[in-house]
Amino acid sequence: MGFFQKLKEKWHNWFFGDYEEDEEEWDEKSLEDDKPVSSRGAGYFNDADTRTVYVLEALQQMSEAAGKVEQYQSEYDAVTALLKDTEEIDSLVGDMKDNISAQAQRIEKLEKERRQAYEDAGILDDYRLELLKRYEDAIPAAIEKMKEAESYRRLVKMDLRKMEAEKASNRYQMKEAVVTLSNSRGVAVIIAVAVIFAILLLAVLQYAFGMDVSWGYMMTGGAGAIALTVMFVKYQDASKEIKLLQKARDKIIVLHNTVKIRYVNNTNLLSYMYNKYDVDSSKDLEADWADYIEVTNARIKDERLRQDLEYYYEKLTDTLRKCGIKDPEIWTRQVRALVDPREMVEVRHALIGRRGKLREHLEYNKQITGRAQDKIKDLVMAYPQYADEVEGIVKRYDAN
Repeated sequence: MGFFQKLKEKWHNWFFGDYEEDEEEWDEKSLEDDKPVSSRGAGYFNDADTRTVYVLEALQQMSEAAGKVEQYQSEYDAVTALLKDTEEIDSLVGDMKDNISAQAQRIEKLEKERRQAYEDAGILDDYRLELLKRYEDAIPAAIEKMKEAESYRRLVKMDLRKMEAEKASNRYQMKEAVVTLSNSRGVAVIIAVAVIFAILLLAVLQYAFGMDVSWGYMMTGGAGAIALTVMFVKYQDASKEIKLLQKARDKIIVLHNTVKIRYVNNTNLLSYMYNKYDVDSSKDLEADWADYIEVTNARIKDERLRQDLEYYYEKLTDTLRKCGIKDPEIWTRQVRALVDPREMVEVRHALIGRRGKLREHLEYNKQITGRAQDKIKDLVMAYPQYADEVEGIVKRYDAN
């Protein structure tokens, strides 16, 4: 570390070191410990470190203030140029003024349209846009295919419901036929037992009591035969119905399985398409596709509007430059002031306010620079024996 750097660090530690003092009100623009050289003690500057720190403090203030002066002066000149531009624009008359106003109005209109296009282009998020862009050639056909599959699924569901209803009806009819078959068999047994019992009773009457029961035999046999015949016919009809119902049930099961396979295949197809396009229905995909078309058109429109704006920005810039405007580009960003005189008044008032603030900053930092220079000059004048030393410190500071 060089000699000068050590002194600079020493001054920094001394100036910013920890110390305690009573709190008191302070003025943000006033400088502490800014006493003139003559007001300090007679032996105050006899110490070399004290002189170095004093000079470094003044140089540091000068450097910082000079940098601020340069910055504020540049901004001040820019604001002044803008104010002169407002005066130049206000002084324009005739075709030139009308031309500038027309170009500014055109820019305003294009910017408004572009803001609307930007809003339209924000309907879908980036993920949806990328997904739809990836399949944009296939999506129109996919929407139709999805609609057909959904319509077919509705039909298949109806067929399945019909199959379930037919199966329920078949089960009910089968149950009724089985009951009829069982009842016919039971009634036939009862009739046969009754006929046998009647014949035995008639035999007892004939042989035990000598009664003539020939007509009884004939009536019992005839009634039994007729009743058994009726039960036999019912039994046969029930058996045939059961066989027919079994065949119908087998046919229903085959049809139900066929329809169910179609339903499963259709559901798998729709599930695949829903997953592929990340939607829940064809309506969702159709709505997203419509939004995608709108977004795509909006972005195409936005690009066209951007190109048109660039053209009119350059055109307005050239026109203003021909009129002697120093900074024509800035007016392309506040074209309202070129169209509405009231807006130009607001711009001028704002610029005047800014320039006033900048002037205050300039004067303050120039005062800081002047006082810092005076401090070094006063030190040299009060202690000419240290003039070479002070000059050396200044040169080394400037070199760094």
